[in-house]
Amino acid sequence: MLEIVPPGLHIDFLGKAKLGIALSIILILMGLSAIVWRGGLKQGIDFSGGTLIQLRLSQPADLGIVREALETVGWERAIVQHYGDMHEVLIRIAQRTSEGQDIGGQVQRALQEHVPGQTIDIRRLEAVGAQVSTELRYQAAFALLYAMLGMTIYISGRFEAKWWVALGLAAGLFVVTSTVSSWLPGLSPVVVVVTALVALIVLSLLLELLYALAAIVAIYHDVLVTVGFLALFDKEFDLQIIAALLTIIGYSLNDTIVIFDRIRENMRGQRRTQFASVVNISVNQTLSRTLLTTGYTLLVVIALLLLGGDVLHDFAFALLVGMIAGTYSTIFIANPLLVYGFTWRAVRGPRSVMETVHLS
Repeated sequence: MLEIVPPGLHIDFLGKAKLGIALSIILILMGLSAIVWRGGLKQGIDFSGGTLIQLRLSQPADLGIVREALETVGWERAIVQHYGDMHEVLIRIAQRTSEGQDIGGQVQRALQEHVPGQTIDIRRLEAVGAQVSTELRYQAAFALLYAMLGMTIYISGRFEAKWWVALGLAAGLFVVTSTVSSWLPGLSPVVVVVTALVALIVLSLLLELLYALAAIVAIYHDVLVTVGFLALFDKEFDLQIIAALLTIIGYSLNDTIVIFDRIRENMRGQRRTQFASVVNISVNQTLSRTLLTTGYTLLVVIALLLLGGDVLHDFAFALLVGMIAGTYSTIFIANPLLVYGFTWRAVRGPRSVMETVHLS
């Protein structure tokens, strides 16, 4: 097997855990600050509702003239920007029912009056009503929640043999969130999901689902860092980004499970070794595999980012940030939290850390 890390290399990753956690907190705070400063995430048409029109002009477009043309038909607040090159223009309009379905034609005619002699082609026209955008927000938020609940069941069952405990926890949160959403339809699905995710962390700690807890926090880290970078670079948050976040969750989880598996294997053969040392050894042993997998994947993502065009740019950007964050969190977030969790359990109970680790 190809290895890029020398077999005898031993890096004290746990010794650098506090520095890694501090860096993560700084990145997350920067992202949250950007979200607050911008007044929230820049929602795409999928979530905000409205009409998106992509036009191509035969000559380079003057955005000022485009805005003037839109003002003549009553769309003073339309968002206008170049898309790709100077000939492409992307327009976002808050859709009004009184305007009918021919918004694209109205925009095209208004522009032709202000820029005579140019050929104006409609390359894309997407319209999403308010009801549809609300349903999409709901479905996207709960898709993230259900992914987390399923992950909790799988990790707790596989590594700690707590299938029924995790299943009961996931079922309870599913029922509660579904009930609250049906009883309070006006409540934002984001508020419901965020509350459920916080409850998932607290209950995982109380039920001592330590492997799941470490993986959950690491995935929260990846999602927050990715969303924060989207806000910092003023990227749109739409269904493509939700797909990217779900991909990142799966990628980060896979990387974490590989190391957790190696920890479990090493615990069987080194029962007298300190748990923290076993975790450190396991991370070093899987480091080559982690770097190779991440490197190959990032090559594809970078190619997608550079060559995929503007339509896929934000999706590839989110994948790039999320996969780097996922690799980082597996080493510097998930594993240190696992050690801290077992240390906390050992202090609370009469058994040693080695006796509390599931070895089956």
